[in-house]
Amino acid sequence: MAGTAVLWFRNDLRLRDNQLFQYPQVRAANSLVALFCIDPRHLQHSRWGNHLRLGSHRARFLAESLIELDESLKTLGSKLTLVAGRPEDIIPSLLGERGVLAYQQEDTYEEQRVENQVLENVGPHVTLLQHRHQTLLNRDDLGWNPCMFLPMPFGKYWHGECQSIQPRPELPMVSKGDLPMALAEDRGMMASAVPVTLRELLRQMGVQANNPASEGEFVWRGGEVAAWGQMRAYATPDGLGTHMQTRNKFHGANSFSRLSPWLANGSLSPRTVYWWVFDYFKNTRNEGGDPRFDHFHKYVFQLCWRDYFRFYCAHFGSKVFFLEGGAQKKRPWRRDADVEQRWREGLTGVPIVDALMRELKATGYMSNRGRYLVASYLVFYLGIDWRIGADWFESQLLDHDVCSNYGEWASMANIAVDLGSRYPMGLKGRGPSDPRSKGRQGSGGDPWAKGAQTGDAVFDPWEQAAQYDRDEAFVRRWVPEVAHLPKGQAHSPPDLGNSYPRPLAVHAMSLPKSSALGGRDGPYGPYYSSGRQQKRANCVEVRKVKADKPAEQSFYLTLSHEAKPVRRWVVKNSQNRMSIST
Repeated sequence: MAGTAVLWFRNDLRLRDNQLFQYPQVRAANSLVALFCIDPRHLQHSRWGNHLRLGSHRARFLAESLIELDESLKTLGSKLTLVAGRPEDIIPSLLGERGVLAYQQEDTYEEQRVENQVLENVGPHVTLLQHRHQTLLNRDDLGWNPCMFLPMPFGKYWHGECQSIQPRPELPMVSKGDLPMALAEDRGMMASAVPVTLRELLRQMGVQANNPASEGEFVWRGGEVAAWGQMRAYATPDGLGTHMQTRNKFHGANSFSRLSPWLANGSLSPRTVYWWVFDYFKNTRNEGGDPRFDHFHKYVFQLCWRDYFRFYCAHFGSKVFFLEGGAQKKRPWRRDADVEQRWREGLTGVPIVDALMRELKATGYMSNRGRYLVASYLVFYLGIDWRIGADWFESQLLDHDVCSNYGEWASMANIAVDLGSRYPMGLKGRGPSDPRSKGRQGSGGDPWAKGAQTGDAVFDPWEQAAQYDRDEAFVRRWVPEVAHLPKGQAHSPPDLGNSYPRPLAVHAMSLPKSSALGGRDGPYGPYYSSGRQQKRANCVEVRKVKADKPAEQSFYLTLSHEAKPVRRWVVKNSQNRMSIST
C-alpha cells in the first residue's frame, strides 16, 4: 500500500469524467491530498500592458469553481486543499518518499516548465500517474503523437480522424468510499494553506470581492452545477436546435451555448458535452427544425477545433508564442502603446469593435464571431503585434485556454503555419468549403472566401456589423455615444466631436505575404518533404509507471525549453463518422 496520494488539480476542476479518481494506485493509498496551487506566476502583471495576467472575471469564476469542487469532494469524505505557492515547492513535501502523484499534463511551454520542475524535485520512488484527457478524442486512438505529427490544415483532421474515431464514453463516476481519507494538515501545509472561501480566494488572487458582473445578458458562475444548468438551458429547440443558424450572432440569450468557460477550467469535460449533445439530437431528431441544418455536426466541429489547437501547441512547442509563430513567417507588425490601449478600452472609433471590446472588459465574454472581428481589426487594420491581442484575451476572457487563445490569434495573423499556396490561410486551409452557408444572418462578406484569394481572412467591421447587428441593438447597448443617432447611423456615425473618436483606421493594411523562414512554396509547405511531414523530436519519454489501465495513461512530455519565446509569465529574478443512429 502506498503512502500519500496527491491529486494535483489544474484545468480539471470536476468529479465527473475525471481520470484522477480512476487510478488503482490512488485508491489504494493510505491518505489523499486533493491539491490546487495558487501559483504566484499566474497573478503577475502582464509584460504587454498595465493589467494583471489573471483578470477579475476569470479569477472570480475560478474561485467559484474551486469552492464547488471542495464541496463536491466533501460528499466523498475528502476535501480540496488550497495552497498559495509554486507547485514545485509544495508537491514534493506532501509526497514523502513513496507517495503517488496524479495529474493532467499540459501542452504549452510555461505549464510544462512547471511540470518538469515538479518531477525534478520529487523522490525517485514516487509513483507518477499522468494523463492527457483534455480532448474529445483520446490521444491513444489517434494513431499518431501530435508532438511528432499533425495533419495540416485542420480540414485533414476534421475529415479524417474526427469522422472515423468515436469519442470514448465517460469514465465511471467516483463514489463515496472510493478514495482514501484526507491527509491530516501537517508537514507545514497550514502555513501556506488558503481557506476555501470566496473572499479569501479573491484576496489571494489580488481581486476585490465585488458582486459578479451583471452588465451583460448572462450572469456567470463557476463550478459543475452551474455548467450543467447552462447545458440544460441550452438544450432547447431555440438553443441547440438552432445552433448552426445562430452561432455567428454577437448576442442573444440562446445564440450560443456559452459552455466554453467551464470547458476551459475543466468543470466540464469535452466528452461530457459531446455525449450530452449526442443524446439531445438522438432523442429529438431535430423535431420541428430545418432539415437543411446539421446542428449536431457543427457543434462537434467546434469541439474538434478545440482539440486541434491543443495538438497544434503540442506539435510546435514554444514557437507558438514567437512573433513569427509556428510558420516562422516574418510580417511587419508594429507596437504603439496609445493605439493598443484604445483597442483594449473600446475607443477605436469603430462602433462594432468598441462595443465588443467593452462587452469583454465588462463581462469577460465575447461571441466567437466578435473575437474574429476585433482580432482582424487589431492585426490587419492597425498592424499591431498579434500577441498584444492574445495577451489581453488571456487576461480578460472567462474561457481563456492557452492553446485555443494563442492558436486562434496565430491563425488569424496567418503565422500559425506556412503550408504554401495550396493552403493560403495556414491551419484554416482555404476556409470553409461553402463559406456562404445557409443561415438567417447571411455571409458577412465572406472573409474566408476572400482570404482564400488573398491569404488573409480580413473581417471588414462595417460589413460584419451590417450583417450580424442589423437592428443596431448590440452597438447601441455598449456604445452609448451613438445610441441617440437615427436608425442606420450607429455603425457609421458622423463626426461626433469630442464625444466619440474618429476611426483609427478605415482600410485594412496590405501586409507582405512573406514565406516562412527557410521554407519553400511546395505542395504542402515547409513542414513537409516529399509529401511526408518531417519528424519533430520535441517529445521525450519520462519515467514510466506500471498501471492496470495503460490506455488511460500517457508517458510523454513536450520539452521545448531549449527555445526562448517571449514568456507569458515573468520568471522571478530574471528578465468512424460521428453519427446519430436511431
